[in-house]
Amino acid sequence: MHPTTDPTVIVVGAGPAGLTTAIALARHGVRTLVVERRTALSPFPRATGINLRTMELMRAWGLEDSVRSGAIDVSPTGWIGRSLASSDGVATSMGFPSTEIAAALSPTTPAIAPQDHLEPVLLEHLLALPGTDVRLGTELSGLEQDDDGVTATLTSGGTTATVRADYLIGADGAHSAVRSRTGITMEGPGDLGAYLAVLFRGPVADVVGARRHGLYMIERQGPPWVFLPTDHVDRWVFSLTWDPARETRDDYPPERLVELIRVGAGAPGLDPRILWTGDFTFTAQIAQRYREGRVFLVGDAAHRMTPRGAAGMNTAIHDGYDLGWKLGWVLRGWADELLLDTYEAERRPVGLRNVLRSAVPSDQRDVSGDYLDDIADRIAHRWLPDGRTSTLDLLGDGLTLLAGPHARVGTVASTELPVAVHHVESAVARALGIGDDGAVLVRPDGRATASWATIDASTVSVAVREVLHGRPLPRAA
Repeated sequence: MHPTTDPTVIVVGAGPAGLTTAIALARHGVRTLVVERRTALSPFPRATGINLRTMELMRAWGLEDSVRSGAIDVSPTGWIGRSLASSDGVATSMGFPSTEIAAALSPTTPAIAPQDHLEPVLLEHLLALPGTDVRLGTELSGLEQDDDGVTATLTSGGTTATVRADYLIGADGAHSAVRSRTGITMEGPGDLGAYLAVLFRGPVADVVGARRHGLYMIERQGPPWVFLPTDHVDRWVFSLTWDPARETRDDYPPERLVELIRVGAGAPGLDPRILWTGDFTFTAQIAQRYREGRVFLVGDAAHRMTPRGAAGMNTAIHDGYDLGWKLGWVLRGWADELLLDTYEAERRPVGLRNVLRSAVPSDQRDVSGDYLDDIADRIAHRWLPDGRTSTLDLLGDGLTLLAGPHARVGTVASTELPVAVHHVESAVARALGIGDDGAVLVRPDGRATASWATIDASTVSVAVREVLHGRPLPRAA
């Protein structure tokens, strides 16, 4: 084993969670090594629903246009009918707001874009940031930690090396090697149904016509069949339940799958071309804990959800962002290590909520307001007078103080991290709940840590010190 250059943080896994975590760290100047056992990013569309809060993060990183360049021209809604050709189907919620509602809540809107488009966008952005090393075809084969750091054993192409880092983050998916090596167990049901998934190309858009949705559910006895558009043209996923205890993949040869797709589409003359077939199991599990010493879990390594509600990938991205900025603060000397305790305290309840929701069958739960939970803790979006800048756009890498037009803030004394001060007009101040003489102190994720009806610099300085030591103040009335 041959030691290599030591990074500060090792991220295991280059899916959405791992890439997001690495970007958040790199934007804080943290030397980060990303290792991924696959030799290339996934070529499969997988998740397609990018929710409102995720798109806000993409906007903050200047990636909104790049993400939308691969978006599918469909409504972020579902549709239920007897076949794709049926004229009596009904639209249903996928848990995303309409364009009109999103416009009132956010400077952006959700997008339907496949994961095999989103991941390269994130990777390209990560590689443009200094201090990051990404190694594909590299697997974690050993992990040890002590009070001062983590030692990872990495294997690539028959060569093994040890790498020392301050922290290690497991973003290596549902069957996480990091989670296994740290002895963290999963809680919850591991089998809520087995499904076959078929990736194919075919002119299905001609069948659905103007009824362009992000998801189509075909009613039948038992769980519905599902059709999912995954690109601008003709690539789709078709999925259905099966019983692996009584059936094998040999029971579903290409000619049978073609016939099933035709039945579901209601188009006997459809000529789909099968690209790939796989199987998966619905699970609803969460890690007993998100941290073991200097090792953290994010994304599917920390929680496994069914696709219902389109929460899995988005929750993973939000995990990565949350841990990334907090760990970045600690490693820059901006905050006490106690801040890292807030990662599990804040993110695991969200993961548990979304895991439990995903276990409820689609016809037994109203998902239409789910998007509100992801933005409930951040400050309100309001456009500034220029009509192009949102209150959310004012947030930076450190703390942000948004003050009313008459607030007497002065110079905020913080020698440890930057506090950007922005005065906003009266209407915006009222929307933020602070008034003309007040202010609100905001974290990078948009969560308010304290607010005041009237303000002075010394009061803000006390609040800043509390945040730095991982003890955010309760928001004032």
